Amino acid sequence: MRRWEELRSEFDKRGVQVVTVSTDHPEEIREERHFHGLQAIMLSDPELIVTDAFGLRNQGFHSAPPGDDTEALPIPTTLLVDRDGKVLWIDRSDNYQRRSGPDVVLKAMQTYLDQ
Repeated sequence: MRRWEELRSEFDKRGVQVVTVSTDHPEEIREERHFHGLQAIMLSDPELIVTDAFGLRNQGFHSAPPGDDTEALPIPTTLLVDRDGKVLWIDRSDNYQRRSGPDVVLKAMQTYLDQ
């Protein structure tokens, strides 16, 4: 998630707020958020309620670290949502360990927000 901070000036210029959703519990997020180096609202979804609402549950290989009690993980996904909650752009990863880079997100912001 640190790589999103490469786009901080671009986010700020467009009034973009970064929100993350993870299966981590709130206390884990509080304890570990400094490791991410990300200025974002970080939400907890351990029961995958939000993940399932967007159809983003990883139905394949479970890859949680040893000791993680999560039964499933979300598909790494980036959404660009406007102020009205309309999804303008979505980028889903085919590989549970990888997301598209900041250049892909920047291009989406330029395409959908710089009109």
